[in-house]
Amino acid sequence: MKKRNLSKYGNLIILAVMIVISALLDKSFLTSQNIINIFRQISVVTILAFGETMLIIAGQLDLSVGTTAGMAGTFACIAYVATGSMAVGILTGLILGAVVGLVNGVIVTRFSAPPFIVTLAMQQITNGIIFLYTNGQNVYSIGDFGKIGQGSLGIIPIPVIVMLFIFLIVWIILRKMKYGRYLYAIGGNENAAVASGIKVNSVKLRAYIISGLFAGLGGVLLMSRLNAGLPASGTGLETDALMATIVGGTSFTGGIGLASGTLIGSFVIGILNNIMNLVGVQAYIQQILKGSLIIIAVVADIQSKRKKRVVRIVDDKVVESEKTQKRSKGSN
Repeated sequence: MKKRNLSKYGNLIILAVMIVISALLDKSFLTSQNIINIFRQISVVTILAFGETMLIIAGQLDLSVGTTAGMAGTFACIAYVATGSMAVGILTGLILGAVVGLVNGVIVTRFSAPPFIVTLAMQQITNGIIFLYTNGQNVYSIGDFGKIGQGSLGIIPIPVIVMLFIFLIVWIILRKMKYGRYLYAIGGNENAAVASGIKVNSVKLRAYIISGLFAGLGGVLLMSRLNAGLPASGTGLETDALMATIVGGTSFTGGIGLASGTLIGSFVIGILNNIMNLVGVQAYIQQILKGSLIIIAVVADIQSKRKKRVVRIVDDKVVESEKTQKRSKGSN
């Protein structure tokens, strides 16, 4: 029982330990301004991570969410500047993100292409498209568009409210809806899912569209918070999104994961980034540490699954041995 509780609440324990250590390392860490800053900073990555969570649970992957966010968010700024309409700007970002997700999903499902290769290529394509269109120039003077990412309702930043709303949606999908159960089934055993009548390709395709939609939304919030359309600002966000997802307990081999775990994982990554900046850790060292964290999380996940598989095999052998002994006694 103790081992189960430790496994269940391991992420919360890690988060609590990180908060204590961070508070000891820098006195300004627990100030209200810094805490609000952490919430605001993790909002975009967390939204992207929720999309990754759904995909990885289904045994899929999207490496293009960062550059998709950069492209969609920058085009959202361009659309707003051209029309003066907030709705047009936001819809532009959302639609572009969803289209990228649709293209990824169609290629992966229709041609059975490896998600890693497809989305890695899409990462280059989306990055190239926005830099080609803007000629590498940033989009400034976005006016009221910046109020989305910089505004607050009371003391709660608008991006944080959006993040929590997306969390609620993903939680409902994964815990309450049949579609969520399909994602787990496909990630756990795709052949069994096909045999049970699940339309696997349709489920995967929708997951890619949702992930792209979240990337577009994240891009809109990011550019609004930065008060400019910065094409390069989305590069690297996919790394933090993947880190949040894996650290949050979503198994890279599929079939396991929770929206709440991803939210906790985002806070772990956000606090790690925040405290490293506060104590002045060099950017290159930060990259090394975060890359190492992904490797550690993936290896830990693989080892955990391997141990469970060994235990199951051993248990099956014990049960079979007991049955054999009973049959032997019965024959005597």
